[in-house]
Amino acid sequence: MAYPYLFESFEIKDLVVPNRILMAAMGNNLSGERGVISPRAMAYYLARARGGVGMIITEAVAVSLVGRHRAGGLCLFQDEHQEGLGQLVEALHQAGSKLAIQLNHGGRLVDPRVSGGRAVAPSEIASPPWKAVPEALSINGIEETVSQFAAAAKRAVDIGFDAMEIHGAHGYLIHQFFSPRSNQRKDRYGGSLENRMRFPVEVAGAVRAAVGDKIPLIFRLSAEEYEKEGYPVEDALALGRALKEAGIDLLHISAGTTENAHSSLYCIQPGALPEGCLIHFAERFRKEVGPPVVGVGRISTPETAEELLEERKADLVAVGRGLVADPEWPNKASGRSKGPLRKCIGCNRCIEAISSQQPICCSVNPVAGFEYTRLPKMPKHLKRILVVGAGPAGLEAACTASDLGHRVSLYEREDRIGGQLWEASMPPKKGLLKSITDYYGARLSQSTVEVHLGKEVTKETMKEEDVDVIVLATGSKPLRPPIAGADDSRVVTARDVLRCECDLEQDILVIGGGLVGCETAEFLAEKGKGVQIIEMLEGVAGDVEPRTRVLLLERLKGLGVVITTECRVETIGPGCVEVETGGRNLTIPAGQVVLAVGSQAEKGLEGQLRKGNWNVLSAGDCRTPANIREAVHQGFRVICEGLEEA
Repeated sequence: MAYPYLFESFEIKDLVVPNRILMAAMGNNLSGERGVISPRAMAYYLARARGGVGMIITEAVAVSLVGRHRAGGLCLFQDEHQEGLGQLVEALHQAGSKLAIQLNHGGRLVDPRVSGGRAVAPSEIASPPWKAVPEALSINGIEETVSQFAAAAKRAVDIGFDAMEIHGAHGYLIHQFFSPRSNQRKDRYGGSLENRMRFPVEVAGAVRAAVGDKIPLIFRLSAEEYEKEGYPVEDALALGRALKEAGIDLLHISAGTTENAHSSLYCIQPGALPEGCLIHFAERFRKEVGPPVVGVGRISTPETAEELLEERKADLVAVGRGLVADPEWPNKASGRSKGPLRKCIGCNRCIEAISSQQPICCSVNPVAGFEYTRLPKMPKHLKRILVVGAGPAGLEAACTASDLGHRVSLYEREDRIGGQLWEASMPPKKGLLKSITDYYGARLSQSTVEVHLGKEVTKETMKEEDVDVIVLATGSKPLRPPIAGADDSRVVTARDVLRCECDLEQDILVIGGGLVGCETAEFLAEKGKGVQIIEMLEGVAGDVEPRTRVLLLERLKGLGVVITTECRVETIGPGCVEVETGGRNLTIPAGQVVLAVGSQAEKGLEGQLRKGNWNVLSAGDCRTPANIREAVHQGFRVICEGLEEA
């Protein structure tokens, strides 16, 4: 076997987990307002169980109404919550996976709209996301909350869960009691390390008493907060030892909090951070507190997971977004499932959806979160399909159509597949995007798609192919704004720069401070160029996922990129740009100007084809320029939904 450590079984108490892969607890917002599991959530979990994961840890399940932090999340504090979870346990066991429940109380991180209008915490200190000041729990309130954890655990045992995970990380209530940032109590639950450990230890002890000696208990712990007033890792190690004494069997070592973009970098790591970026914490806990421990932290590939286990840095690995991107991750690693691995690109669009109270989704997997409704169905009639454009939308359309049995030809005018993925992967820290092209290249090689590279599509092509449906995925082209001088030969686009299709001067002005402008500026600055960004809005990188944005802005600052906001370009002249800012007109020297002000759909071919009465569907940027997620999802939907109408 290619990964002997990864697929070694793991025994803890009376539980045997068939491999060392855990699905990390991760919200999905797929259930209803009452906190009862929905068919959609069942299908989501079942897909991962069938994919071969050793044990699934559910999303955070609220132990009380006041502890509920998300409208679409699960609860386990009323009888009505049990039946559906029992069905989940039965289904996942039949699929071969073990199942742990994560018990949680949001504390001050709840949404009052779903927590009965209340929020409680150790102290009356507002949480940055919500601002509202929570109630400080009384001693009686603390005791009641401990009892709620124990009651939920007992319900979970009765349902048939194999293990329990207590969520003591990422800024939720248990974490809040442990952190001096959020706990300023003067009684026996606050102040000293011993007092701040009291609530986590009491919860662990109460859960152990409720479930008995045979059920494995896991505790998820942030080893470090990454906050100025947070606790040091030495405090977390002390808590780990105390938890082991209280009956915890397995420590799941994470880091950070979800309270702000900076500290949440470490519990929801963007692609700019390396794989296994938190494993040093697990390794230290394993040495100083003792095994077993679970390692986590952007473990995206089987190769990384195997290395961490082989080097004894962890006893199990937790994979979250990697299993969202590809539920068959374990089966593909073990060889039980054929086909290339669809890798997580660390874009965190899934987290953005969850944070905005939307159902989970994935940029590279159009079925994630839609397993109940969007699985492709075999068509009644097979068709001859011509796909024009081999960017992400065209690639997904061609591969999906071929999987369903249609006869497919894919035309791309360039001599390679990938479309704009090539330039998108050029900036620093964006190399993960190359995995998308590699994935589709592997899928195409295993499919029946006829691939034609370096060929333009014409009316004659359509006649030769005798097609039933044409899927246009021709992408977009850079926008040149109606500014005097924008058409000058000195003015290039970000796409020209990233494709290395232009000569570069030393001093460069980038017009546009969105994602493309900022990443192009970083690309240029790393080449030693003097770079300035000007942006009309109050800030730059506003269209960038918050955690990715934090790191991007830090890197731009470190490279000396000058950023000027609330600045409108009037004229692009020889060696300079005339701008208006704050009611003043300024002249900014610029040896070269790079435009990064958006894209416009490439619709030329579509107009020609529609005149010829062809059945034409479109997907991706040629409809409306957007992002990778929209392109991939549209490429999938145009085949699974659009063909029925074509």
